[in-house]
Formats: sequence, C-alpha cells, structure tokens
Amino acid sequence: MRRMILASALCLFSAATGVAEASTCKPGDITGLYKGVAHGSDGSGAEVTLNLLCADGEYVVQLFTSQGDFKVTDASGGSGHVKFNFDTGASLAATDLTLAGSKLSGAYIVAGDHGTMTLSRVGPALARDAMVARLDLTRAQWREDIDTFARELPRRHANAFFSLSRIAFDAQVAALKGAVGRLHSDEMFVALLRIANAIGDGHTGLVTPLDRKSLPIEIGKFGDDFRITAVGPGLDGALGARIVRIADMPIAEAWTRALTITPQSEMMELREGRAVIYLTRGITLHGLGIVRDRNQVTFTLATDTGRLFPMKINGALVGGNPTLHSIAAGPTPLWKQNPEQPLWCREVSERRALYCAFHSYQGLEEHAALMLAMIDKSHPTKLIIDMRDNGGGDNAEGYKWLIKPLKARADLNVKGRLFVLIGPLTFSAAMNNAAQFADETKATLVGQTIGEKPNSYQEPRQFRLPNSHLIVRASTLFYSFRKTGENAVRPHKEIVPTWHDFVSGRDPVLDWVLAQPTR
Repeated sequence: MRRMILASALCLFSAATGVAEASTCKPGDITGLYKGVAHGSDGSGAEVTLNLLCADGEYVVQLFTSQGDFKVTDASGGSGHVKFNFDTGASLAATDLTLAGSKLSGAYIVAGDHGTMTLSRVGPALARDAMVARLDLTRAQWREDIDTFARELPRRHANAFFSLSRIAFDAQVAALKGAVGRLHSDEMFVALLRIANAIGDGHTGLVTPLDRKSLPIEIGKFGDDFRITAVGPGLDGALGARIVRIADMPIAEAWTRALTITPQSEMMELREGRAVIYLTRGITLHGLGIVRDRNQVTFTLATDTGRLFPMKINGALVGGNPTLHSIAAGPTPLWKQNPEQPLWCREVSERRALYCAFHSYQGLEEHAALMLAMIDKSHPTKLIIDMRDNGGGDNAEGYKWLIKPLKARADLNVKGRLFVLIGPLTFSAAMNNAAQFADETKATLVGQTIGEKPNSYQEPRQFRLPNSHLIVRASTLFYSFRKTGENAVRPHKEIVPTWHDFVSGRDPVLDWVLAQPTR
C-alpha cells in the first residue's frame, strides 16, 4: 500500500482514537464538529471529521479520517485558529487551520508533502467517547447499520464482487437482517466480519472494538498442532501445551470456524495467520459460538507426555494486554528483537554479514541512510533484510529508499549476497516491496510464502456505521506487483520453523542464510 495523502500503516484491525494531549481550555477556543476533505498535492482526497471540544476544562482534538483515526498531539486553540500535530502511523504530520464563518481550512504537511484541509461546522462538539464502537443496539439500530454496510461497502470498494457474487453478498446481508433479534451482539459483529471477508481481499474488513476482551496468550500453529507460545502473568502452566479443546469444542472445529472470518480470496498463509489471532479474542470466540463467555475461557491442554489438564484464562481489554513471555529458550532471535525500531541493523561479524530487521516504514528515509552508511563502512559480503513481521506502510518509499539504491550496488546486488526474509504476515507495502526485490534485483527470498497476493485490491479507506460506530475498511485500488507467472510471492528457499525450532529459540531461516557460501 502506498501513501496517497495521509500515509497510514494501519493494517488489521484494531481500533485507534485520535485524541490530543490535554491542554487547558481558553475562552474563544474553537469547538464543534467539523467535516470535509483533505486534498494532497497529487489531487487525491480523504474524508475528514474533526471533533474539537472542551471537556472538564481540557481542550481535546479528535481526528477521524477515511484513511484512519490518527493520534493528535500538541493541540492549541484560540480565537478563530487551531493547530495540532498528528501521527499517521507511518509519518508525523502537522496542520494549521483558520476559522472563517463556519469554514475551517488550512494546510498540513506529512512526510515532506503539503496538502490542504477544508472543513465545515456541522454541529456542536461530540462527547469524547461518542465515536467509540458499541454493540448494545436495538433491533432497529442494527438493521440501519446493516443497510449502511450493504450500501457503502460495495460503493466504496474498487470492485467488491471480483470474487464474491452480488447475489451471494445480498443473500448473506438478507440472512443477517433476518437474524436480528436472535443473535447476540458478538454474533452480529462476527456476521458482519464474515461478510466483509467474503469480499476476499486482505485489506477489506472490520476493526475490532477496543472494549472487547482479548486473552493474554499467543497461539502458534505447528503442523496440525496448536500450542500456547506466550502467556501473561500467572499462566506459566500453559506454556508449550497443545490445545485440545476451547471450552467444549475440539480445536479442529474451532479452527474451521475461525477460518470463515478471514479473507477468502487470499493465500491460506494469510488466512491462517489471522485465524490464530481470532482464537485469542473473546469477541470472536464468543461470536463464533465457541465459548459462552467472552471474558473467561477454559482451554483443555495436553503436555507432550499426553497428560490433559484444564486452564481457565481471563480476558483483558484489546490493546491493554500485560506483557507476554514466551517458552523459547536461549537469546531472543534477532527478528524478534527491538520491535519498536522501524529498521535496525547489526553486523554478524563472524560471517561478514549485515543483518537488518525491517519492521515498519516509519522514518524510512533516515533509517535506510543509516543502513547504507553501515554497508559502506563494513563492506559486508551478505546483506540480509528481514521483512517477516512488516505489516506495511508506503511501498513507494520502500522502493525509493531501499530497493532502488540496492539495485544499483554492484557489490551487493549479486546472487548469494542479497537476501530478503519473508513470511505469511509480510503484508501490504512490505509484500509489494518483497515482490519487487524478487523481480528487479538478484535477491534470494528465504522463509515462507507471503499470505497476501501481489496482484490484489489494496489501499483501504474506512467508514463508520451510524449506530455501532464500527469501522469498516474497503479496498480502493487494484495493484499488479507480479507481471508474469503465479499470483503469489514465494521464497526461493522455503523454510518452515518447527516447534523444536521455536522452543530452542532457533531461527532456521536466518541460520540457513548465514550458512550459505559467499559468492
């Protein structure tokens, strides 16, 4: 996915709210609800809703756009004037707006690009929590939300029926409207999620509300086994155990149900990567009919000796989980280190290799320049770029600051010297750039097949349902990053980590690369 006007690395599907750091309200500060558009220098546009309010003596700014809800900082208001900074997830941005009558307009700058915002006041300011998703709706409210979903998703998507037929879509919507009153709120959410994912592409879907519970565990799939790979405090007894049942349901049936709410036209690698996450979320476990209580789930687990035992796990708020710790022994593998750093590099001196973990696109120009400086200083015989957990950002930036410079280097753009590590959840812009590495450079791709197809619908934009305020995301552009051959990005060398690899803390993908003779 590339940046159009407000670059966003938002991928799937956890909600964020753009709220300014608290500042004291002053007489004359601008308040109200404003709606309009932001226009980029390339002529593209995004819908914008700006909520400016004074709550308990604090000046609050909330920014909701069709490209995402962005965190606002350093807001200040005055008589006819408001300015603030915001974080798009890929770049920091700033805007300065002036009020003239009921119009609020001005300029913004993001990643060196300038644009304009033009907004109109549509009413008084909303309460701070007015846009927070809620599922406690009346039957009439649910039906209105379903009607909005059924009308707006096809209208906003570039081609909503490229895989799912219009007849099938309408039939699923009609069945859901008929079930209003019989389904509880989590079932309603999951039913909408299932229809959105039936569209097929990995960028179209629903954002999970933040008030729903998530279990403080991680699950990994190793062959046909599902294992507890990380836990929160007090759950050490579950570490490493195989999952036999969730509540009263065999894990195989729970898995089959979880796959129904994953993007139906993407590779199974992506679908499985998302399904294991849904098995740890109370809202989806409850909505799929796997458990009776989203807040507390009993797992039946098995040790490697075959002993069965139950483990009751209480949920926590999505995004508010305690720190999880893993069963893996030994040092943390390099690709799991420093996840907060967008791009960092380390010399593996005994192999004359430079390893670079490329986690995100935030500040890529600066970080790529540091990487190139390290290359010039150390003259590695191997450069390893690890994109296995990169969820995307702006593929144009990746091409400009990584692929193009490396493509021009005769010392590294050589078979056996340039390696790119990929995995099932290498997503969006990261998938795009991995395909470009494969097609335009001498890079050897190592790891697992990427779950998103290179020729697919991307560039999602979002809208809210009127009563639940659930966020729906719809892809708006079709990209072709594979001109010939199979519509997939597969590694030249496939390596699937095993349970033994995980437990021992080994990274067989990196180990294989380091073991290759230098050319």
